Amino acid sequence: MKTELRKILETAETEDRGLSAREIAAVINSVPAEERMARTEILAAVNGAAGSDSPETRTAIAETLKHMDLRAFDAVEERARLDRENEVRSLAQRHGGFLTPGTLPAPDEAQEWRSLMPSLSEYRAISGGVASEGGYTVPAEVSGKYIDALKAKSTFLRGLPEGSIIPFASATFSVPQLVSSTGADYAAEGQAIAEGQMVWGEVKFEAKKIGEIQWASVEVLEDSAVDQRRVIADNLLRDASLKFDADAFTGAANNPIKGVLSQGVSTTLGAGKTAVTYDDLADSVARIEATNGTPSVVWASVDMAAALRKEKAAGSGVYQAGSPTDSPASTAWGLPILPSAFLPSKTVIVADASRIVVGVRRAATVRISEDARFDRDQVGFKLTMRMAGVSVAEASSVQIIKAAAS
Repeated sequence: MKTELRKILETAETEDRGLSAREIAAVINSVPAEERMARTEILAAVNGAAGSDSPETRTAIAETLKHMDLRAFDAVEERARLDRENEVRSLAQRHGGFLTPGTLPAPDEAQEWRSLMPSLSEYRAISGGVASEGGYTVPAEVSGKYIDALKAKSTFLRGLPEGSIIPFASATFSVPQLVSSTGADYAAEGQAIAEGQMVWGEVKFEAKKIGEIQWASVEVLEDSAVDQRRVIADNLLRDASLKFDADAFTGAANNPIKGVLSQGVSTTLGAGKTAVTYDDLADSVARIEATNGTPSVVWASVDMAAALRKEKAAGSGVYQAGSPTDSPASTAWGLPILPSAFLPSKTVIVADASRIVVGVRRAATVRISEDARFDRDQVGFKLTMRMAGVSVAEASSVQIIKAAAS
């Protein structure tokens, strides 16, 4: 979206109003002539029942411009894809001998070939693109799926519902927050209904990049008995998930990602209680329910997860979690127990995960470079992702239990 149009919409949104006649004219004049559908949609919104001077109309116009930009972006991507395909097709027709044993090009063709040296992905396209011949790691067209893989490797993200992981498309991630709401009361027939009052705030986060680069020699990649490219990519993803988990749990206010331990309500058990028990979890569940929350997950330090598995019913010697020959304790009061090495010892968190929000500016993406260390014949693997958060709607939704020191 053009800068001037973005400023118009942002100003109107800040002032909670629709668009003036001059602003609407500027919007329509900025729409290319070939975008007849966008022009029609904007005019329909302006002439609709809500009128031009309403926030609803402004929102409708903004959505139309957004979809127009997406169509334009898709068209550019499609043209680029077709250009690449045509180049590879032409290359295969004119220089197929380089891909199979044959003659070298004539001297006058050497420089032309040098400028058209295909990348690894182009070689794969020419040869049919067999994944077993090196593996594709993460092609750009499916790189968005890596957030699912990241979630599988991250203990913190596994505890969140789908709606708590929010993609966003700007440098700053803003989470609206209802600070307080009052005023509901009974109303007699014919009497005025009490006016409520809501106080809103927001929490803003900046997107922070997590990244890592690994190098591998061509010999290792060629001679390895396993799909070394996939191994390296998976290891990069694991490292990124561990870095995110560390801050998501324990990050202080000045860390790139603020953790839940610094945002929840802490309860320290009395002297002599050196381990968290199922009764302590029940008390935390009740504290969340007292504020109309819905507990959904338990995160436990490794030592406390072990203590819960070993807890026995008083005087019976029977494990509370069931027989050791069955599955180990994985739930408490119906909530999943997820152990994490990043939680301090003797610490357990009970949370309403629907009240926790994490922003994803860019999903984890792996890129491969064969040129960065061209002189050493090494291939570079780079993983980057940009995250924002963590935001806890209200402190009471995250109950932190700390056992006493031994």
